[in-house]
Amino acid sequence: MGNIKKYAFKRIGERLKKLEAEPEELYGFLEDSVWYPTELFLEQIHEMVIREYGGYTGYETGIHLYKVILAEVQKVEGTYEKAATLLRKFVTSPRIFQDGNHRTAQIVVETFLQKNGKQMWTDNSQEILFVY
Repeated sequence: MGNIKKYAFKRIGERLKKLEAEPEELYGFLEDSVWYPTELFLEQIHEMVIREYGGYTGYETGIHLYKVILAEVQKVEGTYEKAATLLRKFVTSPRIFQDGNHRTAQIVVETFLQKNGKQMWTDNSQEILFVY
């Protein structure tokens, strides 16, 4: 497969690049040489997803659940394993947001992989939305 450097949600890609240009500590942090997205990053991505593709705004369970998910991800070894855990926990745990959880998770996980020098491998980005 070729080198995948684009975001699956193309219309969000340009806005995401601008967001990533902001001070790093606002949107991510390093721990043991691994980049992790912050709650603020997650909220910004969700806002972009809802604005661009529609859906309900607001929380279902709340952003505090992300801390629980992140703690689980940090326990796992390996970047791809961490990404898989992040995706699985985000879409199968109680829902953080009222709507757009799968779309938000896909973009957050893809960004997580890219920031850590890895790639999301698929021929069809829609496949990712349905993997549990």
